[in-house]
Amino acid sequence: MLATVLPFSRLLGRRVQDASGFVLGRLADLAVEVHPTWPRVVGILLDVDRPRVALIPWSAVRQVDPVVVLNTPRAALTPRPLQPDEVLLREALLDKQVVDTRGVRLVKVNDLLLSRSNGDLVLSGVDVGAAGLLRRLGAEGAARWLLARLGRTLPEQALPWTVVAALGGPVTPLKLRLSRERLQAIHPADLAELLEEMDRDERVEVMHALSEEDAADVLKAAQTEVQTHILRSLPAERASDILEEMEADEAADVLGELPAETASDLIARMEPEAKAEVSRLLEYPPSSAAGRMNPDFIAIPASFTAEQTIARLRELAPDAETIYYLYVVDEGGRLVGVLSLRRLLIADPQTPVTELIAPEVIAVQAEESDEAAASLLMKYDLLAVPVVDAADRLLGIVAVDDVMDLLAERLGGRLPRRLERIRRVRRG
Repeated sequence: MLATVLPFSRLLGRRVQDASGFVLGRLADLAVEVHPTWPRVVGILLDVDRPRVALIPWSAVRQVDPVVVLNTPRAALTPRPLQPDEVLLREALLDKQVVDTRGVRLVKVNDLLLSRSNGDLVLSGVDVGAAGLLRRLGAEGAARWLLARLGRTLPEQALPWTVVAALGGPVTPLKLRLSRERLQAIHPADLAELLEEMDRDERVEVMHALSEEDAADVLKAAQTEVQTHILRSLPAERASDILEEMEADEAADVLGELPAETASDLIARMEPEAKAEVSRLLEYPPSSAAGRMNPDFIAIPASFTAEQTIARLRELAPDAETIYYLYVVDEGGRLVGVLSLRRLLIADPQTPVTELIAPEVIAVQAEESDEAAASLLMKYDLLAVPVVDAADRLLGIVAVDDVMDLLAERLGGRLPRRLERIRRVRRG
């Protein structure tokens, strides 16, 4: 009889014999179909067989306790190779790190848990606690006895398979799709923290599993060292595709930390528009206002009325990341003034925007330091400050989130509550 839950480790090494009682070898691994909820066992691998080419179909298994017995004689067996949508449990999961998407943590798989479901043997969970490790060492019984004498129990730390995102092992399109679905449930900032605990191959697998947009969000939230390590580890084409999904200023910040040759190669692979924006930002020192700025802003011609401006907003706003203020420019692109959304919305539709702009323009020169931009944001309680060149042409904006860490440092590590809320919203 099979227990309700059968630890995989108890099957490993069991004798496997055919219907006549002839011992074929010992069980070395089980193959399962990759499935989001109940990966079904489809075959067994013997310790005397070559992996992936001599899988005994699970349909040939009659029992697994106390030894594995087949329902057919050795001569009638028809071993088959491992299929693309199948993985070997020991090879792919045992002793590997996986992501617990419910607890948002990296855990090591000490054992695997198998259960019966509709006549099939399925992978139902993973054991990530001491019980699984002690079981494999043959010390589980002794540990439970000793703890019982002390009035304690051995804690069970099992995760259902449905909350596990597997890393390592053979990477197939189906496995990547399942990993993507589960990793998407984790906030990018949390997943970025998990990347710090992963090795190179695990990081690469995660960034391949995620969509380019999600991968960009995770990369943006990661530590600089992790960012550069990932970009240097990924295939160049994949790395450049992820960079294209980032805001130009964020991509430029990451590229600025890479060796010049690597950065140049990635930039060369980007689409022309993204390449031009990033290249322009990299011309400025990283600690300058222009080096921190975001080139994505909404510029309104000085000849517009309030009605025309609102129409332009409806056209541009869905693609605009920064809509704190509207910047009014003349025909030469020079900054004329700044328009608040509140004044725009309550104005008469035919009012020229030049009559609605603030009388004084607060801006920072491109070559000034990022600290100068941060000082203006704090002094005038702004959400963003425009960056202009020597001819007052508008180049971009420095928003509070662009200098958030710098602001926190200047304020002793603690941001004003309003700015902290902005950071949480922007990162969400």
